[in-house]
Amino acid sequence: MSASATALRDQANRDDQAAYDSFERCDTDGALSQWAHSLNAQEARLQADITEAGGVALFPALFDLNGNLVRAKLMHGQWGAYFALLDERGRITGQWFTPSKASDARRARAADAARTVGDLKGGYIGYVMAPAKAELRGGNVATVTAVAVRTDSGYSPDVEIVDNGQHNEYGETFGRWYAIRGGLI
Repeated sequence: MSASATALRDQANRDDQAAYDSFERCDTDGALSQWAHSLNAQEARLQADITEAGGVALFPALFDLNGNLVRAKLMHGQWGAYFALLDERGRITGQWFTPSKASDARRARAADAARTVGDLKGGYIGYVMAPAKAELRGGNVATVTAVAVRTDSGYSPDVEIVDNGQHNEYGETFGRWYAIRGGLI
């Protein structure tokens, strides 16, 4: 999507107006149309934000204990998020780094640092700005929402590192993985 951020926001406003008009005309009988218009507006606004940011968005990434970006792709499975380790050609190696699910951020970070997977002797979760686009995703009608999706197949060494995970400060805004440092929150 190469439309300008202004055009995207205008489209979002038209979708919001269409949802409102549908409700005014037929109350809840037009619920499906209202839902679809609202989702389209949400997607257009997110794409406008991504466009204004230069075509990038913030994503979790895996770093080694020295703060170097690990060749890994964030994936989601039956038991939650994990990082699939990649070879030099970008193929999944069959090794997985599953971040700790401890609710205490410091314990989770210590567990992640102690986890060994193949050649990776511990890791930290940080954040990168990577190429992105807005998409509607969800498991069913009740969970569909607009999300930023990486357009670089999930890994690229040419991303802007925002946080390499080498700190001990966390905020609640983005969950335990998000750093306070650098005025990010």
